Amino acid sequence: MKQAEDWAIMNIALPFFTLILKLFALTYSFKVIGGENTTPYKNKKGTYIYAFWHRGLIAPVCYYRNLGIATLVSVSRDGEIAARIAGKFGFKTARGSTFRGAAAGLMEIQKMAEEGCDIAMNTDGPRGPEKSVGNGALYLSKLTGLPIIPFGFYCDKKIRLKSWDRTIIMMPFSNNLFKFGSPLVVPSGASDPDIEQYRALLSEQLTALNSECEAYFGNK
Repeated sequence: MKQAEDWAIMNIALPFFTLILKLFALTYSFKVIGGENTTPYKNKKGTYIYAFWHRGLIAPVCYYRNLGIATLVSVSRDGEIAARIAGKFGFKTARGSTFRGAAAGLMEIQKMAEEGCDIAMNTDGPRGPEKSVGNGALYLSKLTGLPIIPFGFYCDKKIRLKSWDRTIIMMPFSNNLFKFGSPLVVPSGASDPDIEQYRALLSEQLTALNSECEAYFGNK
């Protein structure tokens, strides 16, 4: 029964959802605040690690599609679903997470970064806690020297899933806002206490950026 359910999800439900999402995306309107010289549509001048909360992962998949951005997804079934959707929108994926395949996933995403791919990493996935900052983006910056660019997201027309992160799914004709913060680079020689300081700085920026995006729409 479990195998039949998994087959139906991967081969029927998932392709249908991906098609619907692509159709929805044709109606979306996006506004971007900040990000000059660091984001793909604002004269980007380098390679970057984009950090965001898991709840808003669908928005960058839709807006920054087909740009060859790489992302790290878990080796779970949910990760497989995410990898397939991301692939259909032109993202590259490495597999691994804090819980399974962490070292291999980080090595693979590091290689992609060194080959010139921008990296998108949610800071609190795949299991939370919601709005936290894990090690992934911080260690990747330490290994590669690439700046972390945090961004917040919110929109006006949406549904929120009853998942641990309350995933945001934008409805047709939604107005969507990204707000990008200041670059943050973790030095190669950063100690564990240093990492904690950078974690606090990244968390502070993400909290502020997302709050400002929500305030833009009146926290609806």
